[in-house]
Amino acid sequence: MQLLYKYPQAAFPYADLVETNRRRGKTDPEYELIDTGVFADNRYFDVFVEYAKAGPDDILIRISAVNRGPESAELHLLPTLWFRNAWSWDHERMDAGDHQPSLRRPDASANGHGRVVIAEHAELGRYMLTCDGMPDLLFTENDTNVQRLYGAPNPSPYVKDGINDAVVHSRAAAVNPAGNGTKAAAHYRQTIGAGKTATIRLRLTNDERRTTNTVGDSWSSVLRRF
Repeated sequence: MQLLYKYPQAAFPYADLVETNRRRGKTDPEYELIDTGVFADNRYFDVFVEYAKAGPDDILIRISAVNRGPESAELHLLPTLWFRNAWSWDHERMDAGDHQPSLRRPDASANGHGRVVIAEHAELGRYMLTCDGMPDLLFTENDTNVQRLYGAPNPSPYVKDGINDAVVHSRAAAVNPAGNGTKAAAHYRQTIGAGKTATIRLRLTNDERRTTNTVGDSWSSVLRRF
């Protein structure tokens, strides 16, 4: 499976889109993202995301970011793994003995081949997400930020938009320093030259050996088939 995303290098023009469309009437065309000028001079990234299976429970992920602009530009890539939040509402299931799933950083995740997130779930079992290179691993809970939405206290300081707050607003306290939660992201920071491509690779598998092997193991043969 391959997907293509186009990301502007300037700040996303939310306010311009909202305000301009608010002023337009029913007979006016919708004010689209491309109309804002945010893609002027090709100042955007093409981000290709590819998935290929090496086995039923072994998924290879490749993310390639191409700088289409005329100058070098910085890009933050945050491949994210999370559990669907059923623990907040499926109390009968929790009372029957199911445990809240967990994502965590192993004690020694830096093994010379990358970073690892261990995912454990009562039904799905244990998986490992191995990340090429040495990205920062950011952890939070996949819980709604009820304080932001409704003004009520959050049961935990780590909520589902915590990774955004840590990266975009530099709020380091928004992610869990203990390295666990139900939502995690590998934070890659790339400066990509004009016309150049940066590539990262990840592997999600239940094969325990992948915690000590590079994500590139058998990579080429799988992608050739793909």
